[in-house]
Amino acid sequence: MIDERDLYDRLRARRNRDIATVLVNVRQAVFGAYIQYKLGELCSLATVIDDDDTAQKVRSNYEVLRSGALVDDGAKILARSRICCLCGLRPTSELDHYLPKQLFPEFAALTVNLVPVCGVCNKRKDQLYKTDLGDPAFIHAYLDQLPGSEPFLRATLEVGDGIIPSFEIVQASGLPDKTFRVLVSHFAHFQLGTVYSEEAVELLYEKSVAIADFYSEGGPTGVEKYLRLEALSTARHFGLNHWKPATLTAAAESADFCGGGFRLLISTSDRSH
Repeated sequence: MIDERDLYDRLRARRNRDIATVLVNVRQAVFGAYIQYKLGELCSLATVIDDDDTAQKVRSNYEVLRSGALVDDGAKILARSRICCLCGLRPTSELDHYLPKQLFPEFAALTVNLVPVCGVCNKRKDQLYKTDLGDPAFIHAYLDQLPGSEPFLRATLEVGDGIIPSFEIVQASGLPDKTFRVLVSHFAHFQLGTVYSEEAVELLYEKSVAIADFYSEGGPTGVEKYLRLEALSTARHFGLNHWKPATLTAAAESADFCGGGFRLLISTSDRSH
């Protein structure tokens, strides 16, 4: 854990006299904003710094954190997650400001505001953080508690000329309306349905040989049993609402897939080569 106030003071100690003086002058206001941030009602916050010059000096703390004297602290924050906290798929390479530093300079170096993400998601998120209705636009990796015992990510398989997975967010019992809306917004903005669909086909193709073996030995029932066990195993590792167990569960629930439709994976791959 990095102490937020200690980090601010260590950043101040490494700035020139002019910037250090500004950081001392706004220190109390910034620390008050830190307290408000951790209460969680982020969409109702307004910046506590309204002077452009002061804002720029406070905002520049982030550059020191990422490429200056405290770069090791920045690296520790990035290392909090190996996989992007926004898409759950690509490796992390950048830190996203959940509340944009351009709008909230006081949170430029607040570690709870710095979320490890991939470059694709960081660019796509840009400075957005709330919807037109004033709700949070995205799940906060550190502050939001999502249900882990009920599925809210659902996948289905369409088996026809090919195998087409699709994904959606569903409102499981016990999932509050507001959380559901945030999940739907997050899912749509980062185009996770498309991203997961592409990955799901690859996942099923990787398992196609094993699926064919289970079909030879036990028919559709053997395939279904195998897929459900694989879904259970991946859910234990990644969590119930990860795209991998959702994909495997959808495949297990598809009579067409288990009944031989899985062969389309192999034939489609052969045609692509």
